[in-house]
Amino acid sequence: MRRFIVLGVLAFTSLGLATQVTLMVTDPAPLPGAQVGLTVSGVPAGAQFYWDFGGDGTVDRITDTPSLPYLVRAGYQEIAVQVRLGDRPVSSARIALSADPSLGVYRTVSRTETGSYEVTVVLRTRVHLYAPAVEEFIPAGWSVEVIDDGGAVYMVGESLQAVWALELWPGDEVTLRYVLYPGASGTARLSGSASSYGPEGRIEVQIGGAVTVP
Repeated sequence: MRRFIVLGVLAFTSLGLATQVTLMVTDPAPLPGAQVGLTVSGVPAGAQFYWDFGGDGTVDRITDTPSLPYLVRAGYQEIAVQVRLGDRPVSSARIALSADPSLGVYRTVSRTETGSYEVTVVLRTRVHLYAPAVEEFIPAGWSVEVIDDGGAVYMVGESLQAVWALELWPGDEVTLRYVLYPGASGTARLSGSASSYGPEGRIEVQIGGAVTVP
């Protein structure tokens, strides 16, 4: 049975009823060339799905089913899907995948009961690495609180920067958890990068996973 990771949750209103829509992927930190499964759940019956595999607004595929396989390219890529009923759009969602042979990294976002957003960043090593680090840019007007540094040393300014004084081996993971408190706008785009040092020097990759809140 395939295991899906929920990367984004969106709400839309259809016929006056609020519905939660989730976009899921079987592996949020895939290797280049891997095939993953993408699934949109919580959608209304009869919906069509307009897939954009470049994140550039171009529709690459239209399906009547909410699931499909996707062949991951090397590097950072965004995937967007619009859910439509007939000629009417009812929802959309967007995720990112960051495929690197040495370092896999992704974020998940969940809304808390108080209206803030809990963010988890996971770094997954595939080769022998030293001193993994994360930099997450804080949306303008928003504030951040680290709730679990995972053993990292961190600082908060215009961005959240964290570094682990660790030597990691293939299969090791480190995790950073923080809370975002909304500013004037309840919608913001997330971006950041992870880095480390390996046999061939410094590695830096963009963080995949959820790219917007809420």
